[in-house]
Amino acid sequence: MLKIDFLKKIIMNNQPLISIIVPCYNVEQYLPKCIESILAQTYRNLEILLVDDGSPDRCGEICDEYAKKDSRIKVIHKPNGGLSDARNAALDVMQGEWVTCVDSDDFITPYYVATLYGLCEKYNCKLSIADWYIFPIGTNPVIPKQKIEEHFFSSDEALIEMFNQRLFDVSACIKLYHKSLFEGVRYPKGMLFEDLQTTFKTMLKCDTGVAYTNKMIYYYMFRPDSIEGSKFSKTKMDSAIQVFKIMADYDQRFTGDVKNALKSKLCSFCFHLALKMPDGYEGGELLYDYIRQVRWNVICNNKARLKNRLACITSLFGFKATKALFSLVDRRK
Repeated sequence: MLKIDFLKKIIMNNQPLISIIVPCYNVEQYLPKCIESILAQTYRNLEILLVDDGSPDRCGEICDEYAKKDSRIKVIHKPNGGLSDARNAALDVMQGEWVTCVDSDDFITPYYVATLYGLCEKYNCKLSIADWYIFPIGTNPVIPKQKIEEHFFSSDEALIEMFNQRLFDVSACIKLYHKSLFEGVRYPKGMLFEDLQTTFKTMLKCDTGVAYTNKMIYYYMFRPDSIEGSKFSKTKMDSAIQVFKIMADYDQRFTGDVKNALKSKLCSFCFHLALKMPDGYEGGELLYDYIRQVRWNVICNNKARLKNRLACITSLFGFKATKALFSLVDRRK
């Protein structure tokens, strides 16, 4: 037993420290499974940062209980400030050479960290990305058999893939970042859709490229009460419109295929909001105007996501037609 422990220490000493950030808020029923999946990683040299973001349930207690069992776990207790603020609190104190984010209602496969770090080593890059398996709450997810593929992109090529929503999207999760990518970069506090404003900034700094695999190593649970799954609310929409205005300013900073891809992403974002928004909602016309402005660009962009191009085509017949079509699709899911 002592020999095995000694060998583990040797292996860990040869591995760079990787930080895993887990913001926790109102997820006490899902949090233990998330933490257990992190503790089960084949890659052992980890710093596990559990951020209790002023959670009103037992999240803070659960974090403290696990910290007593494993010295790699560090708990940050802070007043509620939202997802961005929780991630930033961990980024400010992390000790790892690399960092990845896991949402506290999701869980990961045992080879999650090893896969992402292996990609960075293989391609000598500072950012690696994998795929996730999305499952609805209340189901028992099983990742299907896959034909595993890998791709290596330049920074611009990765931005095009991400903005066009092809192989991967803007989510902060399922990515491993070198710590240098977050120098001068933090998530915007107090705003929703924080990943849209942040992930591309780290990608812009990837002068050595970006590695990707389609290997599903992350279980993403879709919950109707989550930020992404929730229905219309004035707070959500007002924040989203503000994010749209910020991102639209970046349209002037990009050129060529990257610029076209950003138009596609923002158009998709506008449809996402507009389809949930009541008719006549204040601020809605801003979104519709942008769709009208860029829809032919998106329709003619053969790299744009098919769903987005279809939405643009139907919008030519009026936005009520688009709403009717996608409402019908949602009911049949």
